[in-house]
Amino acid sequence: MKTIKRFSCILFLFLLIIQISCKSDNQAKNSNIESSVKTGDKELDMISDQIAKNGLDPKLRFERAQVLYNKEMYSEAIEDMRVAITIDSLVPEYYHFLSDIFMDSNNSSKSLQTMKVAQNLFPERIPTLLKLAETHYIIEQYAQSISVLNEVLRFDGQNAEAYFMLGVNFRDEGDEARALSALQTATEFDSKLTDAWLVLGDILDKKGNDKALNYYETASKIDPNNINALHSLAFYKQNHRDIEGALEIYRQINIVDKNYSDAYLNAGILYLEKKDLKSALEQFDIYVSQKPLSPVAHFYKGNTLSLMGDIKNARLSIQNALNLDPDYEKAIVLMKKLKE
Repeated sequence: MKTIKRFSCILFLFLLIIQISCKSDNQAKNSNIESSVKTGDKELDMISDQIAKNGLDPKLRFERAQVLYNKEMYSEAIEDMRVAITIDSLVPEYYHFLSDIFMDSNNSSKSLQTMKVAQNLFPERIPTLLKLAETHYIIEQYAQSISVLNEVLRFDGQNAEAYFMLGVNFRDEGDEARALSALQTATEFDSKLTDAWLVLGDILDKKGNDKALNYYETASKIDPNNINALHSLAFYKQNHRDIEGALEIYRQINIVDKNYSDAYLNAGILYLEKKDLKSALEQFDIYVSQKPLSPVAHFYKGNTLSLMGDIKNARLSIQNALNLDPDYEKAIVLMKKLKE
């Protein structure tokens, strides 16, 4: 009986806080969620029509909240989740998602508060504890995150994700020895945990340890289409003067994701080092098309054009860079040279 009362009290206070928050956030606009989503958006209107017919279905509210979230309509998404939780308060995923909405709408305190409520409601549910630990980590509460992760390991001593999260907590606290130990344990319990291999590689690379390459290669082999793994490996090769090896991986990245702009920038820089100006310009042209508001993109294109002797177009590109960033030192220096 006491447990039921405690549960009801926690939930009531939580919903009250959310309700007050929603009303505060919507003071300058209509806080009625039903009318606020009537924007002519077919996807939203379709779900809203279903909600109008069956307002007591929390799944519909959850579904609409996800659509609202993707459209960055955070206040409306929060209101839908408040209603969903009021109708059915025993769905952990509702709290997880609500926490994400708060976090992405720059309200980390309510994000954390939401996960603490979830922890009280589901104290032995490992995904909820891991989510709480992650929330603590995001707001740089490392000690609290580690404490929750130790609780996870009390329930499941071989939880690879818990060891991985311990590793990144220790790393950010500056305790590299414990970070390496935790991350290596994570890979022992789950050899396909790509992120753990990548963080291990990053730590060893900063220490100048050549074994970092092995970790990056392992990550890219585990998940050949993982852009982060491929980029880490390519960047390692780039920084260790394996230009051809790096270029090959950047080309692979372009095949996996043609919109991954950093691959074009880094490949262009490497082609410049090879003095292959034509190939460099091709890469920077793509980079400019993807990042038209990046002064760096226009600078590298202008720099390449200047090396090719096309002074007129080089000046146009450098001027574009300066229009976007008048204090861009490299662009200022190059423009002076081009004018001379």
